[in-house]
Amino acid sequence: MKKDFRFSGERPDDIFEAITVMATRARQINQKRSEDYPIQNMNDAESEEPVVNDIDFSALEKPASIAMEEYEKGEIQYKYRDSDPVTEPQK
Repeated sequence: MKKDFRFSGERPDDIFEAITVMATRARQINQKRSEDYPIQNMNDAESEEPVVNDIDFSALEKPASIAMEEYEKGEIQYKYRDSDPVTEPQK
């Protein structure tokens, strides 16, 4: 895991937009991991058998780090949703 990430690409015009894109991508990566490596959340109260995980999650790179690297390399594609027209509030 890299501890000193420095963004070396072209700086985005809107840093908040960039953060939103990277955060959305990090959530996608995290969701994919949870599908690939399901974890039993609760033990059976009657069972004495402990839940065994053979996956070392601390060795996996953090989703936010992966998303930042993908953004820097230009590997993330995104587009804006069509927004609804703004209407006047009802009085």
